[in-house]
Amino acid sequence: MLGSVLLKSIRDLGRGFLWWALGLVGYAALIVSVYPTVRDNPELDELVESYPEALKAFIAFGGQFDFTSAAGYLGSELFSFMMPAIFLVASVGNGAGSIAGEEERGTLDLLLSMPLSRGRIALEKLAAMCLELVGLGAVLWLALWIGARAFSMDVSAGHLAAATALLVVLAIAYGAIAFMLAGGTGRKGLAVGVTVALAVAAYLVNSLAALVGALEPFQKVTPFYHYAASDPLHQGLDVWHTLFLLAVGAAAAAVGVLLFGRRDVGSSS
Repeated sequence: MLGSVLLKSIRDLGRGFLWWALGLVGYAALIVSVYPTVRDNPELDELVESYPEALKAFIAFGGQFDFTSAAGYLGSELFSFMMPAIFLVASVGNGAGSIAGEEERGTLDLLLSMPLSRGRIALEKLAAMCLELVGLGAVLWLALWIGARAFSMDVSAGHLAAATALLVVLAIAYGAIAFMLAGGTGRKGLAVGVTVALAVAAYLVNSLAALVGALEPFQKVTPFYHYAASDPLHQGLDVWHTLFLLAVGAAAAAVGVLLFGRRDVGSSS
C-alpha cells in the first residue's frame, strides 16, 4: 500500500503531463527562434521605452526593459506573463481537483476506504502536484537552455534555472491555495474561481503598484512581487524571495490538509 495514492496520482497526471510538456517545448522554441531578429534590431528598445508606463508595468520582468538582450527578451516574452499563466492553469486545476475532483467523480469514498489517514492521502496528492510542476519546470528549462545555445542567446543555464525555479514555486503556492479551498469546501469550481481571482488581483497589484500609490503598501505581500523582484534572469536565485513563496505554499497546504481532515465529506455532496 506504500505510496499507492502518490503513484496513482502520478499515473493519472501522466497523459496530461505529456501534452503540457509538448506545449511548453513548442512555445519556448517559437519564442527563442524569433530572438535573432529582435537582437539585430536595437530600435526595438527605443520602441519599448516609448510605451505607456502602464503597459511597461505589465511586460517587465524584474524591472528591466532591455528587450534586445537575451535575458530581457525572455523575461518580457515568457516569464512576465505567459509562463506564469500556463503554469498556474496547470497547478490550480491540479490542486483544486486532487481532492474535490475525486469527490465529484464519486471515487473519494473508495480512496478513503484505504487503510491510510486523510492527512497522508492529502499529502500524497499534494506531492503528485508538486512533482508534475517540477517536471514541467525541468522540461521548460531544458528547452530554453537548448534554444539559448542554438540561437546564441547570452543567458546562463544557472539564470534560466533560477527563473524557472521561481516560476515552479509560484505555481506550487497557488496550487496549494486551490487545494486548501477545495479541501475545505469539496467544490472544485469554487476553488478554481477564487484562486484565479486571487492570482489576477495579486498580478495587477504588483504590476500597477509603481503607478498607483494606494497599491504600493500591498505590493510586497503579493506572490508575484516575490516571483519577479529579484530579477532572476539577470541576478540569479534570491533565497528570501524563494522562501516567501515556499512559505505561502506550505501554509496553504497545511491548512488544506487540516480542513480536509476535519470536513464531513458526505455533507458537501
